[in-house]
Amino acid sequence: MLVKVVVEDVNGTVLPSARITVTFHSVESAPELTQITAQPGTPVDLPLALPQFQLDIVVQDFEAERILVARIGDRWQASNGATRIGAGPAQIDVTVTVGTVRLAPTVAWPPDRLTNENPRAALVDDTGGPQWIYRGAYHNIETIRRLDEPIWGDLTKIEWDRFNNTQVKIDIARLGQLALLEYGGRVSTRIPRFLIGTWIPSNPVANPPEIVVFYPPPTFANRGFPPDRYPFLENYPYAVRPGDPKPTPIHQPYADIVINYLLVGYKIIYQILAAGRNPIIIMPSQPSANWGPLASQPGLGRLIKEILRFLYANRLVSGTTAAPAKLRITGGRSFLFPEYGNFRDESLPPHFAATVSGFSAGINAVMDVCTVPTIDTKRYTPALFASPPAVLLDDWRELWDMDGVYHGGWAAMTKIMNAWVAQPARCLRAYHSQTTYREQSNGLVDPKYVERRPKHPIGGVYAEEGHRPDHRVTWAHFSNPSLEGNIKAPGHRKDIPEFGTFDAHHMVPAIGFGHAAQFKVPKK
Repeated sequence: MLVKVVVEDVNGTVLPSARITVTFHSVESAPELTQITAQPGTPVDLPLALPQFQLDIVVQDFEAERILVARIGDRWQASNGATRIGAGPAQIDVTVTVGTVRLAPTVAWPPDRLTNENPRAALVDDTGGPQWIYRGAYHNIETIRRLDEPIWGDLTKIEWDRFNNTQVKIDIARLGQLALLEYGGRVSTRIPRFLIGTWIPSNPVANPPEIVVFYPPPTFANRGFPPDRYPFLENYPYAVRPGDPKPTPIHQPYADIVINYLLVGYKIIYQILAAGRNPIIIMPSQPSANWGPLASQPGLGRLIKEILRFLYANRLVSGTTAAPAKLRITGGRSFLFPEYGNFRDESLPPHFAATVSGFSAGINAVMDVCTVPTIDTKRYTPALFASPPAVLLDDWRELWDMDGVYHGGWAAMTKIMNAWVAQPARCLRAYHSQTTYREQSNGLVDPKYVERRPKHPIGGVYAEEGHRPDHRVTWAHFSNPSLEGNIKAPGHRKDIPEFGTFDAHHMVPAIGFGHAAQFKVPKK
């Protein structure tokens, strides 16, 4: 049987330098295993005693892959979901897509063991029995308040009664899991790498898979993030919180920011699940206030493609059944189970449906992604960090503005947003408090389509909402008093999110994601 193996990256660029080792049972030496080297793109004759063989693929700067190819029934299939197989009567053509994403390294470190050293891995905790988690990343069952459409309740009342809302119970551990991934080079190569928080759904994902990308505010040193310099391989992303010469209880700000926004504080994952969506959620942790290539069309497109390749290659998501593989953390070590040999007749999807969102100054990255078609090629090689801009632009469906603060000002931000949403099959959802919005006109939805309630605010409490006639743009604006609360006030409730625990600005992302996710993703 002739076998030809082609190795490519997520852009479909063939990688002729790949080293391919083929292991199989030969009719000449069975039951002993035979191992040979194959040249990429050149057929090699395999005298197979059994209808299966193993491929070990190594490409410089990419993650190594081990793939089992076998005939299941009347079809040849691969254990790796980023592998395509074409089989004829005399030859099998195998195309393997390799990538640069891997599990973040982990280490067990008791919370009461003090240190100011860099553990150079994400901390994990033993929560009892076989259950281990990233530090603080609890997948608790929560009942949260979801802001509904339209947003108004009774604005003469307090806290959640001011808004139209529904209580939704989310058993998050049954719906997926959070993983910390590394994207880019390994430390030993001196190539930059990024820490990426990724929500991996357990239930079947849509076709094409829905992606939600979230950009948080910058990771400034004066906000507790250990400073680092390009190529961000020292303090970023695992150093502990700086500022105290003595050892302190160990926390990792670059990992904590992911866990806080997605799971613990703002509960972005819970909100989106409560709205009935089932997306893959991607949150980069910014290295020392520098997004590098990720705040560009080529860079974000490549990141999404690389994350999808990792998830589908390892059978962590599926479009047809519950995900057959899981992330496991045991004894401080993270790994995939089953790690190898999981056959499914399902391959890497060629397209996705992306939502890109940003909170506060994180909207600057979103505006850059709207407008920047290049990356810094001197610092970030395009072969590892770029895709053609069309990869993102053709599949970008939604933009969510969560109280964004753009360095260029309001008029410049809305100009960029209006230009972006003018393209077909795109929708924009914008949510603002008085902290960020002080203009006479929002610049996104004509005032004649915007309703403010009540017309005569009491105590400064009001909220307004409006949609363009085609409902492709939504504008929601909240007075600061409407989003504020007092935990000691009569009638206060400990809802999630809890009024009085966020200021108005930070309350916006705590309620906005659940509302935005209730709108359907536009179809191309």
